[in-house]
Amino acid sequence: MPKTIADMVELTGKRVLEHLDRDAEIPLVTVAGAQGDVLVVRVDDEEPATQAMPSTVVLVESEVSPNTHSLHPNGPAFWRADDRDEFSDEFFDGLLVGVLTVPAGSEVFLSHEEHGGLLVGEGTFAFRRQGEFGRPVAD
Repeated sequence: MPKTIADMVELTGKRVLEHLDRDAEIPLVTVAGAQGDVLVVRVDDEEPATQAMPSTVVLVESEVSPNTHSLHPNGPAFWRADDRDEFSDEFFDGLLVGVLTVPAGSEVFLSHEEHGGLLVGEGTFAFRRQGEFGRPVAD
């Protein structure tokens, strides 16, 4: 069932900027996606997260505004904050934020005031900061 920005705001309580079209459908991430300085990539060979996800996980706090990239489950989901290097090479070293596992029948919103949302579907996903010459990108 398609989800809109209005659905995300209602389900999560996370507001978005007024200029965003509330009727716009939120893209579903099944393989890979990006939102500002956050990357999400499906990782089928990674150990699934097993700790129940809280109602909000802050991935990245803005350096210059109160806007944050955050995850909001709709149904059961699992999160593991992660600082291991196993997904990283020297370019991405230290940019892994965590691993999300979304079981069948659930979904998780990736929300940001300025960017709107992405909907993360079933599977296990790594969340990373985008890097620029070994440094995190500022959003």
